[in-house]
Amino acid sequence: MQAEGATHGPQPVELGSVGRAFDLTARLEPTGTAGLRLLTTPDGSEYLDIRLDPDAGELVVDRYHASLDSRAHGGAYRMPCSTGQRVDLRVVVDHSIAEVFLTSTGQVLTLRFYPTGQGPWRLQVRTAPGTRLGYAVDAWELHPLVVKTLTAGAAEQY
Repeated sequence: MQAEGATHGPQPVELGSVGRAFDLTARLEPTGTAGLRLLTTPDGSEYLDIRLDPDAGELVVDRYHASLDSRAHGGAYRMPCSTGQRVDLRVVVDHSIAEVFLTSTGQVLTLRFYPTGQGPWRLQVRTAPGTRLGYAVDAWELHPLVVKTLTAGAAEQY
């Protein structure tokens, strides 16, 4: 999936579907609060937010709505982030694990978020009212490692 453009909100922009395991890079240029939302249920009731909060000077990873499972814990994680300039992110998701790299500062956050949705996941860009967001997002689906065992008499291949 590849998407590039700008939005002035407040309506979310659908970027497309992503698999349950993906590697994403994003360049975000906001004038206010804006970010990415990973929707893991078809009705949008379960989602993980990654947003920039320029007033606080932080990147916020919000998992308060990331799981409909009553055993899952919510919470928001914050990383200091420069405001007024472009922000480059890398996000790697493997089912219930997310790693968020703030590449401009070298900070990394790893978290679990236990999504229950089994259908296709969707990615959106979102902005607060009156906020402009320029974005460029690339996402690649990750495939599981397949380990094949050798059978008796089979030759090994490297």
